Amino acid sequence: MVWGVTNEQYLEVGSRTVMEGDPSWSGPLAGVGLHLGVFHVFEPEIRDRIPQDVYDEELMLLELAVGDEKIAKTIAMMEGFRAQPVAR
Repeated sequence: MVWGVTNEQYLEVGSRTVMEGDPSWSGPLAGVGLHLGVFHVFEPEIRDRIPQDVYDEELMLLELAVGDEKIAKTIAMMEGFRAQPVAR
């Protein structure tokens, strides 16, 4: 799953939902873990796969608005999610 949002709460809930199932137990994925890996569009391994002209047109303004500090924090958050073992 590749995210483009930078809100930490959305990233956490969304990532946990697609990895482990809906943490609020209120949606269709309640208790249903999809065990998907989570990534963010700003991570180098994802960003490098996007053609530069597309990135410039679609994501460059978001990158500039978010800033390096928040991007680093977002990437660290995604790495942390991937490092956690997923119960199956």
